[in-house]
Amino acid sequence: MQCHSTRRRAPPGLAFAVLGFALAGLPVAGVGAATITLGAGKVSTIFENQPTHSIGKGPAVFIGGDADGSPRRGLIDFNIAANLPATAVITGVELTLYLADVAGAGGSEDATPRTIELHRLTGNWAHGPTALGVTQIEGTDQGFPAIPPSPTWLDRRYLQNQPWATPGGDFQPLTSASTLVGQAIGAAYTWASTPELVADVQAMLNAPSTNNGWVLLNADEWSPDTYRVFYSQAWDDTALRPQLKISYELAAVPLPAAVWLFGVGLLGLVGTLRPSTSSGRTVFKGRVNNSEMKS
Repeated sequence: MQCHSTRRRAPPGLAFAVLGFALAGLPVAGVGAATITLGAGKVSTIFENQPTHSIGKGPAVFIGGDADGSPRRGLIDFNIAANLPATAVITGVELTLYLADVAGAGGSEDATPRTIELHRLTGNWAHGPTALGVTQIEGTDQGFPAIPPSPTWLDRRYLQNQPWATPGGDFQPLTSASTLVGQAIGAAYTWASTPELVADVQAMLNAPSTNNGWVLLNADEWSPDTYRVFYSQAWDDTALRPQLKISYELAAVPLPAAVWLFGVGLLGLVGTLRPSTSSGRTVFKGRVNNSEMKS
């Protein structure tokens, strides 16, 4: 009696089946978590009492009232869409700035901790060259004559016929986050994650054209000598520059897609096991029936 044994490759349908079953088992929730820290794209200061002055690319940003109680406001943004996957689901956001100076001088520096708020900007603004090359911070609390297209108290882009709808910047009234800032020069101050801050960044990722960043406001900005100064992205020590820490998850395979993959796998498996008849013998793809043995 002679027995013929034939070794055959696993049919393609079986591979599809395995893939379909595996992918169909993916959870609907996020399938991966990650954290990224971004440096600021733009940082500028605008001045209420100097409406044609600005700090566009200087070493620091001022936030709060000067000696006469005139507000300074900081503008800051980060390039979200260029650094995160388009399908990322934002789960946490933290902004960290490093304190460079405090209002007052000669031992009379402001000793009262000040609340600094973040509000999402609704108006697009430019990052002009005003103060480019300046390396000192002392004595710059009145800014410099604006060089177009730097932002000013009145204009999103100076001398470009693009004013703010409201002098001082267009922003949402709802506070996205806030933190209390003391007097410790060189210390890091962090705006902790809030649902509003997470929603801001998610919206900036989903619709990059709406990413105008935030305005930094001092809750006591109309009171004399209340400003705080933070190092900007132009400061020479990179460790003291603004940082935005973003935590996110990668979106899962949508449930309909998982079901579709499961169906593909099931059809592949059925195709693999489909019986066929040839020359009076029954063959299941992938194996030979015992009747194929010949004597």
